[in-house]
Amino acid sequence: MRCFLVLCVFLPQIWGLEVTPIRATPLKDIGLRIINGDEAFLGQLPWQVGILGRASWGGYFCGGSVIGEEWILTAGHCIDGAISATIYTNTTKISNPNRVVSQSAEFILHEKYNSVNLNNDIGLIRLKKPLKFDDNTKPIALAIREPSIGTNVTVSGWGVTRDSDIYTSDILYYTTIDVIDNAECARIFGNSVITDSVICANPGNPHTSPCQGDSGAPVVVLDSCGKPVQIGVFSFTNGVGCEYPYPSGNSRVAYYRDWIKEKTGI
Repeated sequence: MRCFLVLCVFLPQIWGLEVTPIRATPLKDIGLRIINGDEAFLGQLPWQVGILGRASWGGYFCGGSVIGEEWILTAGHCIDGAISATIYTNTTKISNPNRVVSQSAEFILHEKYNSVNLNNDIGLIRLKKPLKFDDNTKPIALAIREPSIGTNVTVSGWGVTRDSDIYTSDILYYTTIDVIDNAECARIFGNSVITDSVICANPGNPHTSPCQGDSGAPVVVLDSCGKPVQIGVFSFTNGVGCEYPYPSGNSRVAYYRDWIKEKTGI
């Protein structure tokens, strides 16, 4: 598996000293983590999917969201180089024998995806067979407007609970963190990474990991009518560790709304 994890030290800007950006690290390459999350129950997050991918260099696990009967939204680096993928829906436990298992038919990676700075880190998976929707498997609405600074967002995924853990969780967890200003985020990761297409979120207090869930996981808010809306796709975190209080970066769904519609018709 490719690994971009680089341990860097964040130097505060003192007496004109230029900040050394922390390397933005794809969540797929540091494992799947949720720190201080809550266990989800079946039907609570019916858009959540698990993606077991296969590439020439090995296997990996990512998250994603159901946006249509045949379409899964995920991070671009989750399908970059992918040969095939198995998608799990209708479950909060990967081992659940009643889970629904689907296979990929097509991968659509954003044409301007950049694996170095993770710009345009968004992708789509078309399924071989359409999903059947019920209370436990439903598509999520996609944002057309941007959330304001300080908005609470929910992130979810299957993950370990500590940096020291080796194995990912069988159980789906979720937690809530806050949207922060991109300028604050750019001071940590640099302007080449934090562009208008990225939305950043801060770890909570008490600390919840900035790499909640796994790559491609949905970042969700409730609109004014109480309807869940996906505003982001989990993209990257810092290379220091999930238990460190640094922000995470997500691809803005509203920014890519036209691209998604062009590719899927949704």
